[in-house]
Amino acid sequence: MSNTSSKKKTNTILYFAKAMKRFKKGFYWLYAISILAMIFLPFIKMFGPKMMIDEITGNADINLIIKIGSVMVISDFILNTVICFIGIQLEKVYYEGLNRHLEAGVGKKSMELRYETTENKKTLDRLADARTGIDAGYSGGVKGLFTALALLTGNLVVMLLSAITVLQYTWTPLVLVVVNVSINAFFESRLNRLKMEQIQRLAITDRAYYFLVHGLSDIRYGKDIRLFDAKEMMLDRVDQFNDEQSRINRIHAAKSQKYIIGSKINLALTAACTYMIFALMVIGHRISIGDFTMLSTAVTVIVTALNTIMKQLLALKKFCGYSEKYIEYVEGDTYVEKGDKDTNLSSDFVIEFRNVSFRYPGSKEYALKNINAVLQSGEHWSVVGLNGAGKSTFIKLLCRLYECTEGEILLNGVNILEYEYSQYMKILSVVFQDFCLLNFSIKENLICNSPERISDEELTPLLKRVGLKDKVDSLSQGLLTPVFRYYDQSGFEPSGGEQQKIAMARALYKDAPVLILDEPTAALDPIAEKDIYEQFHSMVQSKTAVFISHRLASCKICDKILVFNEGKIVERGTHRDLLDHKDSLYSKMYRTQQNMYR
Repeated sequence: MSNTSSKKKTNTILYFAKAMKRFKKGFYWLYAISILAMIFLPFIKMFGPKMMIDEITGNADINLIIKIGSVMVISDFILNTVICFIGIQLEKVYYEGLNRHLEAGVGKKSMELRYETTENKKTLDRLADARTGIDAGYSGGVKGLFTALALLTGNLVVMLLSAITVLQYTWTPLVLVVVNVSINAFFESRLNRLKMEQIQRLAITDRAYYFLVHGLSDIRYGKDIRLFDAKEMMLDRVDQFNDEQSRINRIHAAKSQKYIIGSKINLALTAACTYMIFALMVIGHRISIGDFTMLSTAVTVIVTALNTIMKQLLALKKFCGYSEKYIEYVEGDTYVEKGDKDTNLSSDFVIEFRNVSFRYPGSKEYALKNINAVLQSGEHWSVVGLNGAGKSTFIKLLCRLYECTEGEILLNGVNILEYEYSQYMKILSVVFQDFCLLNFSIKENLICNSPERISDEELTPLLKRVGLKDKVDSLSQGLLTPVFRYYDQSGFEPSGGEQQKIAMARALYKDAPVLILDEPTAALDPIAEKDIYEQFHSMVQSKTAVFISHRLASCKICDKILVFNEGKIVERGTHRDLLDHKDSLYSKMYRTQQNMYR
């Protein structure tokens, strides 16, 4: 192993050791006590029987024999109890807690990444590697790391003290120990390599298997599974993946068998030779029967300790191999948004797209090409076009989720990238078509930042505006009712329309000067949709609004319409102006929708 590689692995172990110290300061006290108990335990079994046998074959003082036996039993009980009790505490309180904390760290890092990288396959692979890096099934997790370090430390001390004890009588058995451990190290390295190969082969089938198993039990898929009779197909596919996993495990077991058997034979031969050496020493009156018991136990302890040390070194190597990916992801370069200017936005402002073109990372094709448009404060735009025309990309660029490949977007003549990010975000309020509601209360979904500072009564006018007041009043917990029932059975399952209304209420509560609505009525029934259109003017009366919709009737209430096609703005104007051009794309789209309702 190279010095660079060793240093990297050491740094990986130190990273998680420091993480535990920050997470729970009292951990290392319990951890140290556990290791000390682990060290003392084998010496009770080593020296206790020697003292008892020497007394039995010597003075045979029954009281002393009882005392020695009592001390052995009580000490063994106390140490095993301490190891067991602390082990439970370490696992349930510390290891599992830190693992959850580290998992949250992956989520935190993901939220801090530049948005466009989150749609990149390389980033998604790094994210998967980071999660695998702390998964107990792969790396051993935090428990595997600290267990390995404890066993490594404890067994190293036990091995050295036991070796010193044996050397006071003879050095010959230690040669056998070295041979035994060398052979076992070879076997263990081969087993570890086979295990890594098994894990790699199982990785793909594991992901597919658990996806299907979760899909079968996920109520969200229930309707489609029933209506399209997909149950048998999914169960068959589960069986296929299960069979593939079994096949991989059988191959691993067959390849591992010879190394496991070889290890057992090696251990048996070492034990037999050791007993023979000590037996001859007893016959030659060089040691007592008590010494025979002690030294035999000591050699067994040394062999076990050395083999444990080798296993734990391999376990740490495996842990580092996986967990380095976690550190690379979580501690990797964090994207820092450009800009330090304050928006200082007045009531009058101008947003301009100037020769804007954009290609998604890794794509040679332009999603947008040479876009020029000027949005004056107070204007209401409607952005329409066929699927894939570039409408959502247009909005993502405005929201600084992506940066222009060419050209620039200006706010009052200044490139939006020059504004301090959080300041710029204050001017935008968006409802995306694929918006996300959290499994928190309705109030927390409406006010994502310190909801406790706002009373429920203050939200009543907002709920009325979006048509949610009656629904909220009907819920036993009102605004405190959790959305969905993923982890709280007192929650409610909102319909698609109710979810969209909550998302719209959240956008309106932010009260940003620019409101962007991406298909805001897609999940609403016709009556609710009509109400939203009628309320739209009052909702955005004092705001600048960009309204994306496939339902062109909504365009009537907008000041300007931009028609996108193949990444370009092909038409612009008012609803009436565009309809007057009978051959325009907008006119064709409008008439097509109109005919559908006749």
